[in-house]
Amino acid sequence: MLLLPRRSHQAAALVVAMAWYCLSIPAQAEDARPPRISLAGTLLLPDKAPGPDGTDLPITGLSGITWLGDDSYAAIMDNSDRLLLLRLLLSPTGVPEAVDDLKIVRLSDSFDYEDLAPCPKPLADRIARRRRDRGEPVPRRTLLVCEESTPAIRAIDLDSGSLLGIVPIPDILKTRRPNRGLESLAISPDGNSIWTATEEAVPDDGPAATVAGGTVVRLARIAVPDVVGGRPSAQFAYAVEPPHRFLRIFAGEPLSGVVALVPLDNDRLLVLERSGGPGLPPFEKRVYLVTTAAATDVSAVAGGLATREDLQLAKTPVWQDTLGCNVEGLCLGPQLARGGRGLVAVADNGGLGTPNQLIAFVLHDEAGVLDASWIGVAAALAGVTLLLLRLTSPSPCSTR
Repeated sequence: MLLLPRRSHQAAALVVAMAWYCLSIPAQAEDARPPRISLAGTLLLPDKAPGPDGTDLPITGLSGITWLGDDSYAAIMDNSDRLLLLRLLLSPTGVPEAVDDLKIVRLSDSFDYEDLAPCPKPLADRIARRRRDRGEPVPRRTLLVCEESTPAIRAIDLDSGSLLGIVPIPDILKTRRPNRGLESLAISPDGNSIWTATEEAVPDDGPAATVAGGTVVRLARIAVPDVVGGRPSAQFAYAVEPPHRFLRIFAGEPLSGVVALVPLDNDRLLVLERSGGPGLPPFEKRVYLVTTAAATDVSAVAGGLATREDLQLAKTPVWQDTLGCNVEGLCLGPQLARGGRGLVAVADNGGLGTPNQLIAFVLHDEAGVLDASWIGVAAALAGVTLLLLRLTSPSPCSTR
């Protein structure tokens, strides 16, 4: 058995401890870092798609998008009675390669639809039971859509287009400003909560966005019925940034508001803000990360959230760009073979002559990922440890 001098033991232990420290600290620090978003590419959509009878119908006003699993997505058209089904193929790195199997579903009623999401199973089961008890056809696939005409969150039969019922929303969200109502809809990963928000503040909470300032909206978490042990309904105050700077070209007022919510887990959400102005650039998109774990529930606050900075969610910027188009919808997609998660957006042509298009991003969740430089430092320290051991160890031929 080879014995090292006492000092060599201490030095070796110190170097090993330093290497372990370098390896452990980055992982802890990364947990607090927000995810990173990178643009993967864009893909133009056709102007038309076949309807229920095979006749081509125009695609216009795409305002929301949701992932249905595999390569399947659904997008909603505002101010219409139409929903678009499509298949989007993403490369292993998230690049949008092809879109096909487009089909338009006609809904039984026309509203100013703005977003959509899969219907949570407990709610879909409740709808099925109710319709079965009434002797009505049971839907095979159910989606939720939000519209700002009424406003309301509605369940729809994806195959027939029938409207199946309404999900109750907080009364204060019903007092929305015209054309600034329910713009976003999403489901928590555990399927127990529905998330929605108005685009801009309701009148009781404060002003709409102006060049001089932003607006404060309520992010509403609505508990799905029949869920045991689920999180209760709650509301959280969120401050939207003011409209972006632009070179005025024509008359009109700028706007800035929330157009999409993307839950990452049961506490963290990505919030997509869309800013528009009568000039160049016409639009700016901003994505922020918020967490509601320790946030104040403002459900009992009757109004005035614009003046209550102490109640507003802290938010972390994740991504910002103009992109030259009106992005209104955003949803999580599949896990990518090369790492990260697909994040798919849809651009509304809005009658502006711009094309309908899909924009693909990659969501890089970097929590717990080691920085390469720290790995290099740890490896170097490990090398020093081995060298120290070699230099201080007795030679195999030593007689001492």
